[in-house]
Amino acid sequence: MKRAFEIAAATLLVLGCGHESAATQQIRTAAAVDLDCDESVIELADDGPMVKRASGCGRTLTYMYRCNPTAGGGQDCRWRPVRDDRNKLY
Repeated sequence: MKRAFEIAAATLLVLGCGHESAATQQIRTAAAVDLDCDESVIELADDGPMVKRASGCGRTLTYMYRCNPTAGGGQDCRWRPVRDDRNKLY
């Protein structure tokens, strides 16, 4: 029984490692386009709840998770870049 538990725990550990969350992958993909930089060099940092900072190729861009109302009363929620003076897109 103990051996089965160890195998199950090891399997979960292996499956859980190396995988990014859907949100992280969405931000990384968007940042690669927005920063004109390969996804493999994009670094992400948490700047707060629902705020991530993406850096790569000498540029930085902040993303926030925002929701906008849609027709019919729904919500369109996604990670969106914040275009302001804090972001260095020169």
